[in-house]
Amino acid sequence: MDDSIKRCTAKRKTALVIEIIQGKTTVSEASRSFDLTPSEIEGWVEDAKRGMENSLRANPLDIREQYEKQLRDLQEAYGEAMLELRARKKASGPAGCAGRELIRRIQQGLLAEGVAVSIAKLCTWFGIPRRTVYYKPVKAAPKVDPRFAEPIKKMIEEEPSFGYRTVAWLLGFNKNTVQRIFQIKGWQVRKRAVGMRPRIQAVPSVAAAPNQRWSTDLARIWTGKDGWASLALVTDCHTRELLGWHLSQSGKATTAPRSSMR
Repeated sequence: MDDSIKRCTAKRKTALVIEIIQGKTTVSEASRSFDLTPSEIEGWVEDAKRGMENSLRANPLDIREQYEKQLRDLQEAYGEAMLELRARKKASGPAGCAGRELIRRIQQGLLAEGVAVSIAKLCTWFGIPRRTVYYKPVKAAPKVDPRFAEPIKKMIEEEPSFGYRTVAWLLGFNKNTVQRIFQIKGWQVRKRAVGMRPRIQAVPSVAAAPNQRWSTDLARIWTGKDGWASLALVTDCHTRELLGWHLSQSGKATTAPRSSMR
């Protein structure tokens, strides 16, 4: 590059850009040598590339048309970004939507506001494959063989508490087949609710004197060759004295009353 050119004229900029394009120097070296910022030099290089591209066109654009085209591109990019932002705001609605329902809901919401956005663009914005939206299941509805369904229905109408295992065993059917029919027809036996249930409020057991209140307890004891046995104890709540006991091999409900007789 001619060192006699000291100012940043068009000729000096052109010479510097040509050297960078030819690989004789780099942007960082040029910025250190001529006390320029790298972003400024990179801007010159981009302007030069656009100018060369425009000069090689069949119908070259003038400088004003180039800037107008850049402005239109920026406006389109800004409008698309704002449209994507509106679509993402609509996507932040109820959680748990699948990809297909999400895209359909956003598209319908934008259409209600007078904005038409293609499914392809929405899928690009949200990273969802288009085949997920366009997919249509072809699986046929499940069919139930009447020779299985009729005897099953007759039995559960007579005995509503029977589950699919009991029905399958009594009818001699495969239990998986019976379970599948139960699921399709909605004949499952509803389970009782699982969780906390209201209980009677517990109050402390207080005995101010002997023989006011007794308590019983039941324990399982290994007796060797006779196996397990049930030991019922009766104690006084005030003195903690053992009042009676009974050892039983059966552990029936009558074991505790018998302990008070000893």
